[in-house]
Amino acid sequence: MANSPSDTARRTAAPTVGPSETPFAVVDIGSNSVRLVIYDRLTRSPVSLFNEKSLCAIGRNMVSTGLLDDEGSEAAIAALARFREIAGAVGARLEAVATAAVRDAKNGNTFVARARDALGAPIRILTGEEEARLASEGVLAAIPDADGVVGDLGGGSLELSFVSGGKSSVGVSLPFGPLRLMDMSEGRIDKARAIVDQGLEKVPGLDKLKGKSFYAVGGVWRNIARIHMDDEEHAVHVLHHYEIAREPALGFANFLSGLSRKSLEGITSVTRRRAEAIPYGAVVLERLLKSAKLERVVISAFGLREGVLFSKLSAEERAKDPLISSCEDMARRLGRDPRLSQVLERWTAPLFANADKRLDRLRRAACGLADTGWRDHPDHRAEQTYAEVLNAPFIGIDHQERALLALALFHRYGGENDKAIRRVQRFAGDDVAKTARTLGLALRAALVMAGPAPDLLGETSLKVTPASLVVSIPKSHQALVAEAITKRLTDLANALDKSLRIELR
Repeated sequence: MANSPSDTARRTAAPTVGPSETPFAVVDIGSNSVRLVIYDRLTRSPVSLFNEKSLCAIGRNMVSTGLLDDEGSEAAIAALARFREIAGAVGARLEAVATAAVRDAKNGNTFVARARDALGAPIRILTGEEEARLASEGVLAAIPDADGVVGDLGGGSLELSFVSGGKSSVGVSLPFGPLRLMDMSEGRIDKARAIVDQGLEKVPGLDKLKGKSFYAVGGVWRNIARIHMDDEEHAVHVLHHYEIAREPALGFANFLSGLSRKSLEGITSVTRRRAEAIPYGAVVLERLLKSAKLERVVISAFGLREGVLFSKLSAEERAKDPLISSCEDMARRLGRDPRLSQVLERWTAPLFANADKRLDRLRRAACGLADTGWRDHPDHRAEQTYAEVLNAPFIGIDHQERALLALALFHRYGGENDKAIRRVQRFAGDDVAKTARTLGLALRAALVMAGPAPDLLGETSLKVTPASLVVSIPKSHQALVAEAITKRLTDLANALDKSLRIELR
């Protein structure tokens, strides 16, 4: 490498901490883009308060010149000065990292000195191994059960790291970022394929990945996934955890690698600055899938920046379930009583006594979300809450699980089976749709019967017998048994193919 991280540019790693109420900002100086993300706080399930990127392409023509691009560098400095103003205005704690282009350029340290002055904060130049590790940490933060290989494709490099059992191995860095690959191949796709194949042959362990998943990180691969999602008219229009099976992914990557820049610019979801990079990103994807015999591509919205955040958390905070943590946080912020979700968990548990861990986890998540739409207009609560949950920035959840949660909340607010949800029902499958309806009707019955009063709801209980749904209510609260309540409980019993029996005790 042309230069190593200087002592003045490297930030000493901060101690890991628990959740904090102070905003946490990460600046990522990449080969193609410079980005600022401000998260609401340092926590297990962070929410982005602000996200801005500038496509500066500081790594353009580095293979031939060895230097960072002058025009791109000036654009990056200007972007960093802007980021300083925004992060400072919200009082965010700031972490800044620089990756392949800065790491490898002859004038990398000179650029970092200017960038540090513009940003007003130290900038850590990551080694290739550190970059790979942080990207895999970000993926594991969002997909804790990831099993396979993480690939973070930036403008100048591809970082690979193996993940399994909630842990990542030491990663490798390859010079296959689209900007660098364009330069190395002299703009010839066939030559780019040969370069990638030669590089992948030297990566140990790829031959042991057959049948496992590839977790794709980076803007070019997200663009490819979005094009594929639009082409497939996928029911859930969320990039995180979007999956493409091996054969369709290979065919689609091969197709994109043959498109001209003009053709790609004609696709609505592709920006002009990304159009030139997509064929080369497609080449890397195709060759990696073939070389490692991977079974599927899984898109991760979390990567390097989230890995920086995740690495700052305590072991206790890192161990939390990201979906449950997010839903509990929403219950505290948006619900009428934060205790309600726990009471709903106990109240609905008998209905799903034989549920596996996956379904039980989703039931708990739905209980956390059950009261988050109460401020919406009553005529539109079902549709609005459904849309919000379907498209929420949840992590630790795949698309079918996301569909179940959204459908459950739709029924919780009394939504009817209309065309608005049929596509998602078909995608989820009959069994998932039926489970979601049962869960939603249970939440609706509970919250109609006792309102937002967890103590009152906690005095009632459910029991499922071979023939009946038994609802037990203290005699002192028999006034709860009104016509509207009986109707909601009957709807729930019918969904279970049971008769309703109300017992006063």
